[in-house]
Amino acid sequence: MIYSAGIIPFRRNNNGEIEFFVGHPGGEMWKNRNYWAFLKGGVEEGETWQDTALREFTEESGVSLSSISKNNLIALGTVQQNKHKIVIAFGAYLPDIDPNECHSNMADNGENLEIDRYAWFNFDTLKNITHPTHIGFYEQIIDLLK
Repeated sequence: MIYSAGIIPFRRNNNGEIEFFVGHPGGEMWKNRNYWAFLKGGVEEGETWQDTALREFTEESGVSLSSISKNNLIALGTVQQNKHKIVIAFGAYLPDIDPNECHSNMADNGENLEIDRYAWFNFDTLKNITHPTHIGFYEQIIDLLK
């Protein structure tokens, strides 16, 4: 089984709506698909899930999270995304991320960026363009902020 861990940054916009920071996968397979997801990646040997989530977020966004400790992450649990992958998610209040200043590392093939675009979306938009197994993570954050 593959384990993948990531961070879901959230904020409130000027209208008071909760928004989530997500990325669009790079490469030919995703070029014409309106699919967005929180930044995550594979857990490496010896890493905690929190360590993986912090590392992957920085690799895939270029945003330093040096001011965030593992204790600042909100554990949202796990889901089985498919028959081969378990996804672990953490929430973090990170309202100042500018999608226009983000940049991703290269995918394993060395030809494409792992993430080619970034955006903040409210839940009503995001629930229609993200992986269905991830929706519960976003709902948990909304419930925490009520």
